[in-house]
Amino acid sequence: MIGREAGRSAYRSAEDHRDRIGRVWQRLDSAAGDGVIALSSAVVLIALLAAQGQLAGGRNQALAAVAVVACGCPVARRAHPQLAAVAGGGLGAIAALIGSHNSSGAFSVVFVPVFLLSYSLGAGRGLVRSLAGLVVLWAGLQLASGPWNPFIVVILAGPFVLGAISRSRSALADQLAARGRELEAEEELFAAEAARYERLRIARELHDIVAHSVSVMVIQAAAGQRLTGLDPALAAEAFDTIGAVAQQAKAEIGQLVDLLDTDRPAGDDGLRLIAELVTRAAATGLDVGCRFDVAAERLSARAAQTAYRAVQESLTNALRHAPGAPVQITLSGSGGRLQLSIASGQAAASRSGLEAAGTGRGLAGLQERVRECGGEFSAGPSGKGWLVTASIPADC
Repeated sequence: MIGREAGRSAYRSAEDHRDRIGRVWQRLDSAAGDGVIALSSAVVLIALLAAQGQLAGGRNQALAAVAVVACGCPVARRAHPQLAAVAGGGLGAIAALIGSHNSSGAFSVVFVPVFLLSYSLGAGRGLVRSLAGLVVLWAGLQLASGPWNPFIVVILAGPFVLGAISRSRSALADQLAARGRELEAEEELFAAEAARYERLRIARELHDIVAHSVSVMVIQAAAGQRLTGLDPALAAEAFDTIGAVAQQAKAEIGQLVDLLDTDRPAGDDGLRLIAELVTRAAATGLDVGCRFDVAAERLSARAAQTAYRAVQESLTNALRHAPGAPVQITLSGSGGRLQLSIASGQAAASRSGLEAAGTGRGLAGLQERVRECGGEFSAGPSGKGWLVTASIPADC
């Protein structure tokens, strides 16, 4: 236990040490850090020259002044790296005219700002201008040092390459950051589209459930009111039908809630529900017939549910817009597809009283539902009636 605690303590100490080093480096790697380095280099240079007695005489003082100004060149290296390098090279040429190659070795302190200038050239944009600035800086330093000095090539080439590598990594990091922002934007768009799709899906489900159930209940309620004084038994049947429809609507809404909670397919017994739907519609007085020529076990839950919603919407529209019209429903299977046809004839009555009860999106929603399954849908006038057809993949 003691050894484990000691290890954790040592790890935390190492992390704190790395954090402190990181903070110090961040402060140095800034415009303020450049100013500190320039000032420190100038102070160290003057101190070394003073200690060596190299500040006496006009030539030595002129060289010291040129070197101090050169130490300040890195202050401009971030905003204008090429200009700062050219200034450094020019100061080297001036030092050569004064006679720097006979001067003290203390002037080697100037190589610290030179290192920074070369690094900034490599990290800057514009390769041609950066190389031109590097050549000018090298020429000035070479003139100031006198005979050929390979160390100048090293002190310039090494930092320049490091700067170029840093620029390449920064460019790659910027590209990755831009791609990350694009991916985030795409995720937001996808999430918004998914939410919109879910809202449409829920709206379709609620429309199909509520519209049909309300239409049937309104018709049965009107019939029950008329029959209350004439035939109480038939009136009671009408009210019983209202109760049954309300219970069915409650059950379907429960299925919708389960679908939203668990994301499992609902309506896998859609064909059985179609038969019940036709029975309830016939109880309202609608002349409806249904013919099945397809095996329920060959249909996926989604295909059966889509067929159920198609029949439900078609019967709802017949109750609203074609009161008394005969309706014939045909379901058949062939070629791995479910073929659905709902044909309604000419209305026997002029008005049902439910014409304005709809939202106008029933057929459009049904078309979207069928197409999402990979099926085909059509609805329109047929003779004196209306025909709805759908072809749905059995395994959608």
